[in-house]
Amino acid sequence: MSKSNRAGIPAASALVVANMIGTGVFVSLGYQLLDFHSAPPILFLWLLGGLVALCGALCYAELARHLPKSGGEYHFLGAIYHPSLGFMAGLLSAIAGFAAPTAITALAMGAYLNKALPWIDATAAAAVVIVIGAAAHGLSASTSGRVQVVATTLKLLLITVFLVATCVIPGKGDIRWSFDAAEDLPQVLSPMFAGAAFYVFYAYSGWNAAVYGLEEWNRPERTVKRALVGGTLLVTALYVGLNMAFLKAAPVEALKGKEEVGHVAAQAMFGDQAGQVISGLFATGLFASVSALLWAGPRVLGAMARDLPALRFFYSPGEVPLKALAFQAILALVLVGSSKIDSLMTYTQTGLTLCTFLTVAGLFKIGRGGRIPRITYLPALLFVAVTGFVIVRMFMHGWGPATIGLLTAAVCAGLWFPLQRFSR
Repeated sequence: MSKSNRAGIPAASALVVANMIGTGVFVSLGYQLLDFHSAPPILFLWLLGGLVALCGALCYAELARHLPKSGGEYHFLGAIYHPSLGFMAGLLSAIAGFAAPTAITALAMGAYLNKALPWIDATAAAAVVIVIGAAAHGLSASTSGRVQVVATTLKLLLITVFLVATCVIPGKGDIRWSFDAAEDLPQVLSPMFAGAAFYVFYAYSGWNAAVYGLEEWNRPERTVKRALVGGTLLVTALYVGLNMAFLKAAPVEALKGKEEVGHVAAQAMFGDQAGQVISGLFATGLFASVSALLWAGPRVLGAMARDLPALRFFYSPGEVPLKALAFQAILALVLVGSSKIDSLMTYTQTGLTLCTFLTVAGLFKIGRGGRIPRITYLPALLFVAVTGFVIVRMFMHGWGPATIGLLTAAVCAGLWFPLQRFSR
């Protein structure tokens, strides 16, 4: 790709932000309120998630400096350890890391749109937005950048307007905001906090989005680092702000156990009709997330097809991996109409978490000989410790799904060997 067609920091940052701000922040609070009864533990939970994501972003930025090729974990794990591990990461990412979240986010957008306009079917709306997003990203890489910048800017403006409105208009929230060590510390140290942290970490996923199309950026080393770190810091501030806004807008009982907490908060703050309008705006904002997933995801499968002749069918010679984009869009459409999407995410999350764990741990392997600044090892240690804990907790919470997820990852890695022989 010519340098004139490459996107820069604004597009890369928009990709990171839009990938991160998906469905998690709009559905998690309702379930957190079932276990936590004051604001401090909840806000600390989201700050902790942001810190872990920031550690991961710093580590991936350093890896991108040493291994400057597109593909994300597929390229990193293949170069650091063995191509079979890279293939495992690529296959898991293509299906569970991008196609399934594309479907889930599109369905969330459809649900919010249905709240605003009840005559619109949520599933049909989800399918339409996937087709529109895929068509837009199929034009050119520069068009993808422009679409993403516009969509993400609109999304951030909508969130900012909502945050400002909740600061100006008196809310109906009744949660305790002051820190009470006797009540709050036991909540933070409880098993429920660890369980809630798992879903918060999932809500922050996407902080690594800029590395998947690394070769498409102008001045990749500088662009990727600024996009990953800057995007993660911005999203952390927005996540904390949104949860504070939701808690200020509506009483705890109204939010508890609800999925569309944004709709509940908007109705409590602005009334039923205005709440419908706000839900429509939230739906519009979620288009940026669908768009970001359709931009980043095909770059993984495109990179795999470039390297492995057995997957040559998915290779597209132009600047846009059209065949990989079509595959992700079609698979997402199938998942939109499937009732198995939650099971798919449950069974594959172990492997995806293992991929990020191994990727960051790879810093210690390539850092021999002083190639990695020592300061980078601190965020790497924290990230490896936390993601390692998450993997252990997956087995403690339910050894069946976690074991199947680990076996799925092993099968994906094993597939590389026959495909490699077939490619000769």
